[in-house]
Amino acid sequence: MRFPKWAEELKIRYLSGEASLFLLHGNVHDLYAWESKTDGGGTELKYLDIETYLTNFLQRTKDFVLYYNISDGLQVRSGKESKLLGLINAQGEKSGKRKLLDLPKNTSKVLAFLEEAIVHSDTTSAVIVDYLETIIPQGSLTFLSEDQKSDLIRIQRWTSNRSLLDSDNIVVMITESLSDIPRRLLASPQLAVLEIERPNREERLEFVEAELEDGVRFDPKMTQERFAEIGAGLSLVQIKALMKRAVQTEKELSFSMVNKRKKAIIEQECHGLVEFVAPEHDFSHVGGMEELKQELMQIASSIRAGKKRLVPMGMLFVGPMGTGKTFVAEAFAGESGLTCIKFKNFRDKWVGSTEGNLEKILQVVKSLGYVLLIIDEADRSMSGNDGDGGTSSRVIARIKEFMSDTSHRGRIVVLMMTNRPDKIDIDLKRPGRLDYKVPFFFPQDIETTTSILNALVRKNKLQVAEGLDMVEFADKLEGYSGAELEAVLLRAMRLMSERDAQALEAQDIELAVEDVIPSRDQRMLEFMELLAVFESSTREMLPLKYKEMTNQEVLEQLDALRIQLRSEYRT
Repeated sequence: MRFPKWAEELKIRYLSGEASLFLLHGNVHDLYAWESKTDGGGTELKYLDIETYLTNFLQRTKDFVLYYNISDGLQVRSGKESKLLGLINAQGEKSGKRKLLDLPKNTSKVLAFLEEAIVHSDTTSAVIVDYLETIIPQGSLTFLSEDQKSDLIRIQRWTSNRSLLDSDNIVVMITESLSDIPRRLLASPQLAVLEIERPNREERLEFVEAELEDGVRFDPKMTQERFAEIGAGLSLVQIKALMKRAVQTEKELSFSMVNKRKKAIIEQECHGLVEFVAPEHDFSHVGGMEELKQELMQIASSIRAGKKRLVPMGMLFVGPMGTGKTFVAEAFAGESGLTCIKFKNFRDKWVGSTEGNLEKILQVVKSLGYVLLIIDEADRSMSGNDGDGGTSSRVIARIKEFMSDTSHRGRIVVLMMTNRPDKIDIDLKRPGRLDYKVPFFFPQDIETTTSILNALVRKNKLQVAEGLDMVEFADKLEGYSGAELEAVLLRAMRLMSERDAQALEAQDIELAVEDVIPSRDQRMLEFMELLAVFESSTREMLPLKYKEMTNQEVLEQLDALRIQLRSEYRT
């Protein structure tokens, strides 16, 4: 009989005597394949929820299986309730306890009853406690009620109770997110914490083949195998919902339909904390930056070719605002074929919510497979600020752990972007996490400015008058950022529209150049450029004026600028 990975691990740890207390987390509200024998001697595959699966899994070797959550109360899922009550009452008489006529309802009394069953009873029992976070929520002890404190103490006591550890009884607790559980419980060495991961490709395909809805029609370009493949990141429940939707709407399951629904499902599941980005451009739309594009193209080629050892675990795009970091990141996603996901603000004011939000996002990212995870303004979210009760430290520690997992190499690339890399936790920037640091600068010459203008014309699909050459205006726009150059072209386009023309003329651009005022703080921009120089992984990507500078010279200039800026900014 075969079991899912998490159930097999639970079985091994329990039978080896390593643990009797387990905490399951992650994809706990899904369906799980249960293989059973039929009367004819064959096997039958059914898909069960976590409650039913664990009951079937545990009742094979236990006299009683008890299930509890606050909403449904205590239930005896396997074994006779009357027999169990008799055994508990017999034990209670010895210590003068009142006789129970029915199963207890109050949570504290339920936990006391369960303790009697797993610690003192001569029979073998399995206990399933679902939605553990509703019984003992994470939070300061100051804000817990007396009953919640009592319940926490009791469950903590189970983790060190020799009678339980030496018995043939087992306790399985369930929660979606570990961040919702008190850290003092998670720190117990006797508690085995097991993650239930989202289904892999083989599990998704097996489910589709077994549970295919009557009336489901596939687009000619869509097969069951392809459906299972692009369903990466979805639970089996969500895949089943997609098939039901196709039947109800009488529409074929197509690549576009599945991708659209998948995007909506995952964004909703992550509470709007992530955004799927569908790149609409590649490096052909990026002007200038030839050395940078060449380096990134090599990484993209390694990803497409499966050369995982040549792919960095993470990258840091660093440079002043408006230099094209986001645009290049999306172009890189398009070139590499990676699914592009962008972090939104996942921080929350409630205790534990930030960590829970992050954990949910990382679970989705892992299950999606080949992902470019973009974290913009990393100096804000990855600063290591300890003025928030330790939340930042815990967030960064989890990000560090995630980025250090070498099984992600070549599959998940974390890309952070910032104009203030000096504010990012220094341990995040070490090799093995942010392996590759890419500097971004303002255009350094007329040729680069012209190249960017031409790329922006292609990106915005602008019509230009025949014979109009952007090099004519490049000298007046030298030193403008990519964002400022785009602002000039968009202003020119409005001027063209005002005179009911169909193509940009030289006069439109000349007027736009005179009208648009670039946002400039030269001292701050120079400071940000020098930070990019200091962080750069290679000299090859540096402008000529910075290539020969030593680290000491860069540091001296940074220190001098920092002093000058201190009176104007808090740096």
